[in-house]
Amino acid sequence: MNKRKLPLLIAAFSLLTVNSVMGQNYKSIVEDYLKSSTAGKHISNKEFIIASEDPSQSLNATVVKIQQTYNGIPVYGNSSTLLIRENDVLNFVGDFSSSKTTSSNSSQAASGETILMKVIQNLNLKNGQAYKAALTSGDIKAPSLVYYDNGTALKLSYELEFYEQQSSNLWHIIADAKSGTIYEQNNLTLSCNFADNAYGSEHTHTDGAQDNHLVMYPQNKVQTKQSSLLANNASYRVFPFPVEAPTFGDRALLTNPWDNTASSLGWQNDNTNEYNITRGNNVYVYTDESSTNTIGSSADGGSSHIFDFPFNIDNGLDSYKDAAMTNLFYVNNHVHDVLYKFGFTETSKNFQAYNFGKGGSQNDYVQAEARDGAGLADLSLGIYNNANFSTPSDGTTPRMQMYVWMGSAPYFTFNGPSSVAGTTIPSVGLGYFGVPLWKKPITADVAVSPVADACTALPAGSLSGKIGIAKRGTCNFTVKVKNMEAAGAVGAIIYNTPDAASNPGEAISNMSGDGTTTVAIPSVFLPQSKGEAITSLITGGQAVNVTLSNKAKDGSLDNGIISHEYGHGLSNRLTGTNVGCLSSTNDKEQMGEGWSDFLALMLTMKPGDNASVARGIGTYASNQSTTGGGIRPAKYSPDFSVNNYTYGKTNGMEYTNSSGDLVPDVHSVGFVWASILWDLNWKYVEKYGYNNDITADANSGPARVFQAVVDGLKLQGCYPTFVSGRDAIIAADQASTGGQNKCMIWNTFAKRGVGVSASAGSKTNINDQIEDFTVPAECALATNEVTAAKAFSIYPNPAKNEFFLNFNNSIIGKVNVEIYDAAGKLVSTQQVDPSAKEGINTQKLVNGVYIVKASGIGVNYSSKIVISK
Repeated sequence: MNKRKLPLLIAAFSLLTVNSVMGQNYKSIVEDYLKSSTAGKHISNKEFIIASEDPSQSLNATVVKIQQTYNGIPVYGNSSTLLIRENDVLNFVGDFSSSKTTSSNSSQAASGETILMKVIQNLNLKNGQAYKAALTSGDIKAPSLVYYDNGTALKLSYELEFYEQQSSNLWHIIADAKSGTIYEQNNLTLSCNFADNAYGSEHTHTDGAQDNHLVMYPQNKVQTKQSSLLANNASYRVFPFPVEAPTFGDRALLTNPWDNTASSLGWQNDNTNEYNITRGNNVYVYTDESSTNTIGSSADGGSSHIFDFPFNIDNGLDSYKDAAMTNLFYVNNHVHDVLYKFGFTETSKNFQAYNFGKGGSQNDYVQAEARDGAGLADLSLGIYNNANFSTPSDGTTPRMQMYVWMGSAPYFTFNGPSSVAGTTIPSVGLGYFGVPLWKKPITADVAVSPVADACTALPAGSLSGKIGIAKRGTCNFTVKVKNMEAAGAVGAIIYNTPDAASNPGEAISNMSGDGTTTVAIPSVFLPQSKGEAITSLITGGQAVNVTLSNKAKDGSLDNGIISHEYGHGLSNRLTGTNVGCLSSTNDKEQMGEGWSDFLALMLTMKPGDNASVARGIGTYASNQSTTGGGIRPAKYSPDFSVNNYTYGKTNGMEYTNSSGDLVPDVHSVGFVWASILWDLNWKYVEKYGYNNDITADANSGPARVFQAVVDGLKLQGCYPTFVSGRDAIIAADQASTGGQNKCMIWNTFAKRGVGVSASAGSKTNINDQIEDFTVPAECALATNEVTAAKAFSIYPNPAKNEFFLNFNNSIIGKVNVEIYDAAGKLVSTQQVDPSAKEGINTQKLVNGVYIVKASGIGVNYSSKIVISK
């Protein structure tokens, strides 16, 4: 918990009635609540402004978010969220400062421009004048005055938000309004690569041949939806949901696939322009292959808006650029439309260029950059195997950056002569200059350089149409490759020669450039023996033909990863005051990655899936089969034999980053949170039934649980923890159903350690979480024996020293059996194999009535048992 704030994490359903107001005068309702409620009594400074009002159909109430102020100036980070229905405050979560002491006032503030320039200087950013010009043009949001509570005083400050030039960073900074001293600095860009030193996967990756035998989708189908009267027709050939990626199914041509409520203008119109390219009201997709954050090319569907482009990964990235951008455009729009149906609308600060007069700030469509950095051969820059999403405040455009994911070796394959045809060189170095090998595969005959080391100019045309080969020498690699290029080579091979004990001839490495020489062909580096063998074949009169390729994967084709990135925008915009409330600096128990994984999982469920189908994330991009483990510590599954991660395991989930700072491993922490939500999905399915399309049936289990999670995001307040996140979902269920799913939610969270007595400890400490597996007494004692009788029976009952469970249905995996006493205390737990007829030990239990709860895949029931010895 941040020490400078008074925690008011109260989630009680007070149903405070305010009789002195009429209609939707929320300010008066909040004022009266803060004056008369238990929560408000702890707040000395009750000044506030209403930051947003979000009417929620699912909650049948309005989510009202307020910002604390002092002398009319916001107190940074201090906000509260209330759920109001017909003048009643149903739920309150707040974090207001109790301090009123100030050390400065607004007359002492320098100009926002002055402080911005001081901050740019403090961050050692280059080209400060460019930031000044961006502020003048409106490309940088004008700095706003806030108070920063340092624990003893309110310091007058500026809140600044700006994209760092030629970087993925989006900085959100609080700086002193007079000196420019930075009090708080957060990067609002969330990158989704797996950090080198972060918790790795415990599964074994299954690389190599892709397993497609489980594909359940129609091939090359055409889907058509009735067009809005306001929208022109458009067609997109894409991987349609629930297809997760190219390894999971084929593309289809979709016509008018938008939702007419969420996108009444279609996907190509922003109420100002009708676009023929991948741009519209919700997203603008373009390339940024130089990674300079500048707008590149977009796919063009012409005036008929037909975005139907070829895709074949074997032909290299350049061959399917438009197809990839079309898919990225489709996914962003589709996710926008799905989330709109679940309440991520204009009033909750969604992403749109035009808001139709429905509230919120507009001009914040997603800028989706495809193939970021794909034109740079220098892998040392690290611009690959990644994706990120930057979420600025409402009214400022977010940015999604999709990268390429490196293909697996080999990169070097022999096509001839026949004696070596089909063989590969499994490990080669790559040239960090020139055209990247993944852009386009090169197949050609190899020719020996007329100059052995190619350090001097070669005869014109001597390597025309060939892949030149030369040995390592005294000149720079770029000189060699440039000379071969000038002689007509389409590619280059350099092989090693030993020049010292530290550089044996069989050693390989990647080849760096000189930073100035422009090279237009790809190159590879081989060990000495391989290079000499190739040279010998050629000088012996044999034709050597090879293919140089790197089958990199385009992240824009991985619907799961794209959905995950968009999920960061969802969780950041809905939590607290819509910006900075999921900061891992102020809250190391960061669940943002979890909400994003959950969104991706929910959108890619297939017909026929069930709780026994374990799911990996990012299998396509990471060169795994469809059943691979993905890029998380374990697969997502409610089966503890597959995924046994509990809340307690979040302790110590941190690592030292490249800057030497100890930071939370947000991917692993989020993975544990998503594991709970995924478990909850299947419990809802048990109760309400299954439909893999969460938009098709609002009463299905997946639709109900997804609505509860989205509503929980709105209610949880700033800097949430697992405990407050749990409470927010329970509060959402209480408001929408009267608590019909309360015990189911409690039981699911308690299963993974977020029970009644679970504690998050300090928000700035990732080593003090306390897990607990108990549920409220009302849930521990509640039984559903009528339903349970259909699932299992207890014998003998009464029992003495042991009893048995007879399962009437086929149960997958082991079952967790818990016994609670009459007070609701967990007194015994045991895991049993239903097929082994294992006895449940009761030797230590005294006589009395107990509740037996059995939970596992396909079973979640409780019943009474009497112990009589």
